[in-house]
Amino acid sequence: MKKVLLFFFMIFIANLGFSQQYKSHKVVQGENVYRIAKRYNTTPEAIYKINPTAKEGIKEGQILAIPVTDDQEYNIHTVEEGDTVYSLAKKYDTTPEAIYNLNPDAVNGINLGQILRVSALKKQEETNTSTENVSDPVLDSIKPLEEIRQIVRFKTHKVRRKETLYGIAQKYDITVDDIKKHNKRLYSEQIRKRDKIRIPIYAEKVVEETKVPKDSLSSRVSTTTKYTVKPKDTRYSIARRHGITVGELNQLNPEMDPNFPIGMEIIVPTTIFVPLEEMIDPEFELYEVQPKETIYSILKRTEISSDSLFKMNPYLRDGLKAGMVLTLPKKGPIDSLAIDFPEKKIVPLENMLSNFKTKKVAVMLPFGLDTLDLEARQQTEEFLKTRKARGTRVALDFYKGVQMAVDSAKTRGLSIDMTVYDTQRNRNTAHIKRLIEQNNFDELDVVIGPLYQTNVEAVAAELKKYETPVFSPISNRESKLYSNFFQTIPTDEMLQDKLINYVAQDSTDKNIVIIVQQGKKKGEEMKPKHKEIKEKLLAKFPDAKISRIEEGNYVYEVHLKKVLAKNKPNWVFLESDDVAMISNVTTLLNAKVESHQITLFTTNKEKAFDDDSVKNEYLSNLHLHYPSIDKEFDNYDEETMTPFVARYKKEYGTIPSKYTVRGFDITYDILMRLGSADDLYHSATFEGTTEYVENKFNYAKKLLGGYYNKASYIIKFDDELKLTVIE
Repeated sequence: MKKVLLFFFMIFIANLGFSQQYKSHKVVQGENVYRIAKRYNTTPEAIYKINPTAKEGIKEGQILAIPVTDDQEYNIHTVEEGDTVYSLAKKYDTTPEAIYNLNPDAVNGINLGQILRVSALKKQEETNTSTENVSDPVLDSIKPLEEIRQIVRFKTHKVRRKETLYGIAQKYDITVDDIKKHNKRLYSEQIRKRDKIRIPIYAEKVVEETKVPKDSLSSRVSTTTKYTVKPKDTRYSIARRHGITVGELNQLNPEMDPNFPIGMEIIVPTTIFVPLEEMIDPEFELYEVQPKETIYSILKRTEISSDSLFKMNPYLRDGLKAGMVLTLPKKGPIDSLAIDFPEKKIVPLENMLSNFKTKKVAVMLPFGLDTLDLEARQQTEEFLKTRKARGTRVALDFYKGVQMAVDSAKTRGLSIDMTVYDTQRNRNTAHIKRLIEQNNFDELDVVIGPLYQTNVEAVAAELKKYETPVFSPISNRESKLYSNFFQTIPTDEMLQDKLINYVAQDSTDKNIVIIVQQGKKKGEEMKPKHKEIKEKLLAKFPDAKISRIEEGNYVYEVHLKKVLAKNKPNWVFLESDDVAMISNVTTLLNAKVESHQITLFTTNKEKAFDDDSVKNEYLSNLHLHYPSIDKEFDNYDEETMTPFVARYKKEYGTIPSKYTVRGFDITYDILMRLGSADDLYHSATFEGTTEYVENKFNYAKKLLGGYYNKASYIIKFDDELKLTVIE
């Protein structure tokens, strides 16, 4: 096998620096990085850059290095119920204007739990915590150099019709953040036709190629060049493209702006040496491109999609050449998981926030309105309540959860720019395409929705060219066509495997009994889903006993008695969607609870289990176990009521529906992922599970498809009809 072809890039950068002062801060109980950043008038990302381990959480007594520019500290206040800017101004002996100046976002209102700077702290004359006077190992390890771009002058730009900030930034070879820094109102307002905005003009860039120190990155990188960050670039994607890790990219760029703005210039490897065993998965092989071979012929031979081919070989976008070495599947198309982590470990993303760049979010739901003014929140909700369509009610409930998630994320310091689109109805692809064509979907970080599978796949297809992640909120149907598709509900197969694996862990001394629904009439074939689960159970438990089923799907007590054991626990699988059969079997099993140790399991708790003919008392006595996508807490008491539920009940006078909770959990998880990673694709590589009010998330990536949430629960009917989460 020939060596993998290496690609070389030559980009230019300016190297200017200035000195930076630091303070040493000792963490006190109850503090977090966002609160500390507010106190010192800096940003969480600036603190994380100097204290990278703080991303995993901070502890009381820990020493942090804090970058300071004006050597000023501030009194911090956490907004409580009843607080207003006016009342806080009186409390801290200041003025509302002064508070607005310290907290520009407060002009749009303040939220419960939000952290505000309210007044400047008086400096202690004998205290100087700058680097020159404090001997601290944290501060001593800092290299206080940052790269800046020198502004030569400013130019006034008059906004034309249909111009966007992104387009203007590209025109002047600057970033959107560069424009906002010098036009502060644009942090909270949209640009309008005829607006006049200030454009910074920077000094010319200096051409330079850098050598990596001999002790840097060992033998993996020899020389480096400069690379300009492009739209959709992330630290994760650039690191992969150049064969290094994100940590190594950070090592090459210690002063890199954590906001990762478009147009920023960074150091990347020019020549990369990666051992083949580190590059090639056992499922793949290296293939050398032959003369006159085309991408089409490779796709035809391997039977994989062009999207998958380019994902495995990103350099192909620069063209196919003879002698190029590609990574290909060994045996044509495969559907294995490319990213798959265990579900056990819970990851608290709230403690790992580091990316505070404004998150651009679109929500697409079937409200069924010709015009949608969600700013008029109360009027819109009152109108939607009168709609009888189930999809509209679900959309409204889900959207309430989305709004509450956005509010909660803002109290964590995140800035969210959210736009809501009405998809109107199911199978409405023409309308959806028009929405995307007429709006700036190419700049989004994520799209949440639509609800219906057909519509959400249409959105994923349209936005695939931008690699914009699209989250399917309530469908568990897989989509193997689009790599930007995120399925938030585990499939039925995943739920089955969850319960079967749970039972298998402790089945050694158990009498496994299988009762599966047959065809209702004599000679009628079993439903495919029941046939498949029966085969799966027998493959996992070959010694299991199978109860005889009579015509009409009834079980006689005499036949059930033959498969039950008295000398060891009986673990019974009941797989059925027939109300009469479930009622029959659970009644017979319940009659034997006192004489036999019986636990009931089902891999799919069909709606039939909730029928009035099936007594919950029997399910409780049998301690029914089943897999679930959520915790299913329908009735909250004082012990189970979470802060979210209490907040919702206070605002709306009732407990939230499962769709409201789902809207909150999905949206809050997405925002926390965006705040703790470069993008959602990067966040999917985090090992572990996130968990919120009733739902948890652990995304697996299929090689030839999108991302799938495989995190779920096992619920148990406990004594006194209580539902208990056991895993």
